[in-house]
Amino acid sequence: MLLKNSLCGLLLLVLSAASIAADKPNILLILTDDLGHRDLSCYGSDLYRTPHLDRLAEQGTRFTHAYTAAPVCSPTRASIMTGKFPARVRLTDWLTGHVKPHAKLRIPDWTTRLPEAEITIAEVLKPQGYATAWFGKWHLGEGAQAHGFDAGKEDWEQNRKKDQQDPKGVFTLNREAIAFLDENKERPFFLTVSHYSPHGPVRFEDSLKDEYQATVDRRSPRQSNAGYAAMIEALDTSIGQLLAALEERGLAGNTLVLFSSDNGGELNFTNNAPLRDGKGTLYEGGVRVPLIARWPGHVPAGKISDQVVCSIDFLPTFAALAGAQVPDDVDGLDISDVLTGKSTPPRDTLCWHYPHYHRSTPCGAILKGDWKLIEWYEDGSTALFKLDEDPYEQRDLSATQPEKKAELLAELDRWRKSIGAQMPTPNPDFNAATAEFTEQQLKKQRGK
Repeated sequence: MLLKNSLCGLLLLVLSAASIAADKPNILLILTDDLGHRDLSCYGSDLYRTPHLDRLAEQGTRFTHAYTAAPVCSPTRASIMTGKFPARVRLTDWLTGHVKPHAKLRIPDWTTRLPEAEITIAEVLKPQGYATAWFGKWHLGEGAQAHGFDAGKEDWEQNRKKDQQDPKGVFTLNREAIAFLDENKERPFFLTVSHYSPHGPVRFEDSLKDEYQATVDRRSPRQSNAGYAAMIEALDTSIGQLLAALEERGLAGNTLVLFSSDNGGELNFTNNAPLRDGKGTLYEGGVRVPLIARWPGHVPAGKISDQVVCSIDFLPTFAALAGAQVPDDVDGLDISDVLTGKSTPPRDTLCWHYPHYHRSTPCGAILKGDWKLIEWYEDGSTALFKLDEDPYEQRDLSATQPEKKAELLAELDRWRKSIGAQMPTPNPDFNAATAEFTEQQLKKQRGK
């Protein structure tokens, strides 16, 4: 009798665990590096061929107003991992950053690795029975396994190596990811495939590049880098293979697939137009990115959403779907209702703080409803846009809307103080003759 009761109890535990696991979606996060808002054909590219991602968008929801928490990679990745604004984590630039010894401002010290004390998505999901893995670009200091992931591999050599068969490592990452799927298909999993592509250097299969060059020569499209186009197509092909692997293993039906980028497109390689500017700035081209979500039976198919969402929302959303507890100091919102197509009020406000020199001088920004304001810290100059009337940020309304400008500046300042944002300070070694940005360059960059 005792043995019988023990066996019954064990069976109940197994059945209960299986039932709990069945209620939890698998989560596949596919992250790209420097992929611009217009770099997929379903987002309006006039050159790049992306049939697999276009199909993913048809099977799920495509977001038109998805933003990253920063205009460069590492701080956005920190925001994804922690659900926090980069300024709160004090990881506000890519790890080595740009050193500008004679610039007008001295940038604040920032952490060059994700602090151990920060609770990551992996650490939130593992108590709910999730197997966790991160394959590909990490760029947050110590690897993913130092931050709670069961498995992780960040192979920079593959990105540097000239491998004609896989010059950006997109298929190498697939092999790692599919092996993880095979090992963990009987339990819920959180898997991130973090591509090095299409970040430079531009590496491509020669025959594919030649095809695109013929198109560029014939049509002169707005996006005209044939090598970059070849990289995008290879990336898309690899993602198609990974999605097929989900189908073949019977995992697609209960897997939330989320596809996005870590910042806007790099203008040395692509063109974000009609969005203004690109990576390293707080204009729309620097922080607005593709976001596609698919979860059959839950995320509406063929929908286009204009809800404002952000990379800080990933952690609280994944936690909600998994039934996990969210850390108290998370800044992001649970957007699971947005993903599943339920009626939700729009996000009221989103802010940025980028106290570094990159393509722009140190700056901050606030998006509130249809209004967006950018503030540059060197001289306090601003640009104010009404995005519903001027989505491409061409008409600065600072002079004609002084009350709105003052309101948004005050709110942006309150937000910075609330998260302990570090501000740049006057540089005692400032030398106008050798500073990177001259007055003429600043005026041109700000459109004045």
